[in-house]
Amino acid sequence: MQRLISAFKGQRVAVWGDFILDEYIYTRASRVSREAPVLISEFESQEFRLGGAGNVAANIRTLGGEPFPIGFIGNDDGGEILRRVLDRQGICDKGLVAVTNFTTPRKTRILSGDHHTRRQQVLRIDRLNRMPLTDEQRSSLLDRLAEVIDQCGFLVISDYLNCSVRPDDFNVLRARSSLPPVAVDSRRHLRSFTSVRVATPNLTELQRLFPESDFQNESEYLRAAMSLHEQINSDGLLLKRGDEGMLLLERNRSPQRIGIYGSREIVDVTGAGDTVIAVIALGQASGGDLLSCARIATVAAGLSVMKAGAATITPAELEQALTSGNFS
Repeated sequence: MQRLISAFKGQRVAVWGDFILDEYIYTRASRVSREAPVLISEFESQEFRLGGAGNVAANIRTLGGEPFPIGFIGNDDGGEILRRVLDRQGICDKGLVAVTNFTTPRKTRILSGDHHTRRQQVLRIDRLNRMPLTDEQRSSLLDRLAEVIDQCGFLVISDYLNCSVRPDDFNVLRARSSLPPVAVDSRRHLRSFTSVRVATPNLTELQRLFPESDFQNESEYLRAAMSLHEQINSDGLLLKRGDEGMLLLERNRSPQRIGIYGSREIVDVTGAGDTVIAVIALGQASGGDLLSCARIATVAAGLSVMKAGAATITPAELEQALTSGNFS
């Protein structure tokens, strides 16, 4: 696995999806307002990070790969800030299509605490795009994507908002281009992305796809995962099960249960799934088998949830974790 991690360096991965600007506003709780029974917090600092598909790209970059983002952003302040954050991390933004009157998705998290305490999230404000995209704009994005994937050994689809990626667009692209292997993470439309290398649903997404199941025991989860794997006809399906680890399904192989890495006392689960699919993409692009990639991804996820906010992991952190043996 350590040799596989060293092979991540320089791997080119296209990341097609919804690029979200994560904004963190840090405040210090001071007193209760006289006007209403609400907390008054004094502004301390502000930070911007890459969210959504952007966090996938950031993880690929930190792990040594070369990500190529493709998606829609707005001709607005959010879009400009997102481009600056990409540039700061050394990620090319030429695959992003800026659209007038399009709102660059932004998630603003307000964190507050006292002088000597860790800041806790007290509120999140989402700004999402509500403007429909035209066929011409979507065609422009597909043209941009077709240019990019010729340079890449793997394609990640990160469908957070059903905006930059639609299953119909994926099928159009597949009909007109020779695609590299594909990994898909889709909040609500996973069944529509068929015949891919690997899909990475979490438990909530699986439950949404099988509302008739009560998921009261292990066999229910396994049965639903196996059914989904068969329906989408993927080479592999990696079910993310939170503090229960992961379940890997592959064609003609027995299901593999993969335990968690690290403590169950987590700090923040934000973006852990992005870390997982970034590792899977780099591992597959480097010639690794799915089981080895999934085991490394489990370690990366365990490191990610011990950090606040959408976090990235370095190869050095991964290699050190692999030698620690802190698995369950």
